[in-house]
Amino acid sequence: MIGWNFGVLGASLALVSIPAMAQEAGTVPQPTRERAEVALGVLRHGADFHPLGSKLVFNLPQLPPGQVYDGMEENGTTDVQLLYRSMPLRFLLKPRLTGKLQINTDGRTSFASAGAEWRQHFLRGAVYVQGGMGLTVIDGYRFTPDPFAPGISPMEARSRYVVYQRRTSFGSKVLFNPNASIGVRLGTRWSAELAWEHYSHHSLFSAQNPGIDNVGIRLVRRFGH
Repeated sequence: MIGWNFGVLGASLALVSIPAMAQEAGTVPQPTRERAEVALGVLRHGADFHPLGSKLVFNLPQLPPGQVYDGMEENGTTDVQLLYRSMPLRFLLKPRLTGKLQINTDGRTSFASAGAEWRQHFLRGAVYVQGGMGLTVIDGYRFTPDPFAPGISPMEARSRYVVYQRRTSFGSKVLFNPNASIGVRLGTRWSAELAWEHYSHHSLFSAQNPGIDNVGIRLVRRFGH
């Protein structure tokens, strides 16, 4: 977990330093016609980091063996994200339509999302920030099976307890996906991004709403010439 802290910090410093180095070398990309994009990302699943709330740490609290905090059962694993962005539309402040598939590499919850993102450029197009909102369907649990339910066999209780320790009850199969990222142009076709993805349903579909935050990096490639 400490390694992830330094990794995210290092990625942040790299994203900040690249435009300055490019400007000194006279290679800052100039704004060009925006096109559709694809991206490949690696994110920490359950980073315990919410920039709009009170969770601002990356390390999980320590518990005795066999115990787990509700909503943190999946924290600390890794996701691979595939992303598609359309070219900007010509209305509503020029949003980009997005599709994302975020797959957990440890057999935990994965996410399939569709939404929109809005982008703003800075430093002659070398840096951009963007925010978005999407709707997500998960392959995980609305509610995990109760391992303490009366009348079940010891084998069933053990099986359910493994799920109880490893999987999060999100309270809904459909979640909202507010997200944000900072990008740096690496040339006319490539960019690197530091990304934050949040998934929750704001207690609209049930009282159970732990939510989950993911942070990581993406490599982006633009279509076209």
